[in-house]
Amino acid sequence: MLPIVLTLMCSKPGENTLKLHWQSIPPLPPEAGKEVQPGVAGALAGAHGAYMMVAGGANFEKGMPWEGGPKLLHDTIFLLSGQDGWRQLKEVLPRPTAYAACVSLPQGVLAAGGDIEGGQTGEVFLFAFAGGNLQTTSLPPLPGPVSAAGAAVIAGNQVYLGGGMDAGGACAGFYLLEMNHPEKGWMILPPLPQPLSHLVVVSQHDGVEMCVYVLGGRFRDGEVSTFSSDIWKYTPSKRTWQREGSILCDGRTCALSAGTGIAVGERYILLIGGDRGDLFNKTERFNNEIEQAASEAERAELSRRKTAHLTGHPGFSRKILGYDTIQRTWSTLGETPEAAQVTTPVFYLGRTIVIPSGEVRPGIRTPHIAGLRIED
Repeated sequence: MLPIVLTLMCSKPGENTLKLHWQSIPPLPPEAGKEVQPGVAGALAGAHGAYMMVAGGANFEKGMPWEGGPKLLHDTIFLLSGQDGWRQLKEVLPRPTAYAACVSLPQGVLAAGGDIEGGQTGEVFLFAFAGGNLQTTSLPPLPGPVSAAGAAVIAGNQVYLGGGMDAGGACAGFYLLEMNHPEKGWMILPPLPQPLSHLVVVSQHDGVEMCVYVLGGRFRDGEVSTFSSDIWKYTPSKRTWQREGSILCDGRTCALSAGTGIAVGERYILLIGGDRGDLFNKTERFNNEIEQAASEAERAELSRRKTAHLTGHPGFSRKILGYDTIQRTWSTLGETPEAAQVTTPVFYLGRTIVIPSGEVRPGIRTPHIAGLRIED
């Protein structure tokens, strides 16, 4: 794939621009003994030194969910290095897991919570690679089981985790783990102003100090889910939350869930892809109607229409949005060259932003690994 260059204009005249170059990264290989790698959503992924890990995750290898196919959780660990390419490790995750909150640290890749067989977990692990050899360390568990949360790091050792889902739905919990003193466990901080799952959590400077930003996400307290367009900022020195405005796409308020977000430079956040919610809500309405159907014939017709809706799904938003945390302004930068990958982590490998695997349409995963190089 040829590089595609997008330019993020800075807010003040005379400042440099940021040029974004899409790059090709080898796709995720098949598991040992299999011929095809369909990809996974909710992989446990990140970078440690020169190594990239993509592990676990979930997919529907035995049929789409609306056809009765089960969601399969995986424990396989793949490792990529520039010299050796992808290889599957002989070690596996402590248990099949997907949708953990992941951050890349100097000590390794931290994965917190996630879905396991039977529900959510609060387990936290650190995966480190020395010479390509895996070392797995168990860290203090979260205050409670949660999956589909978001996490960010400040100063390389302060891990903030917020939101997610537990057995009751979306959560508002917000926690801090000091990696310099992990024995102290997770500190309970003021909760998010709104319970949210599938949110973007990013650390970035606001012109005064490093803060934690929460963008988008979703929750459900009625017949269908509510998708958020809110931007919330947590200021560590004040231990307070403040609403910073709304996500804007082409100048209009835009709700997003399950996309990827990452800090760029000292003042920008990139939001890449995401679910706008309208088609998701349509699926929820079909589910509600099927459950309330008065006859088998009505239920069959509604199921047929739901299947047509899902199989004809066009994919998720491919928009690339840039947020200036100091000027509090948005720019629409363009679109992803491939189908947008959602429900997957995003991280830096060196100076390259990596988006591994993920979901591209309901039930459909991809082995594609997107790479985005920043030039300033």
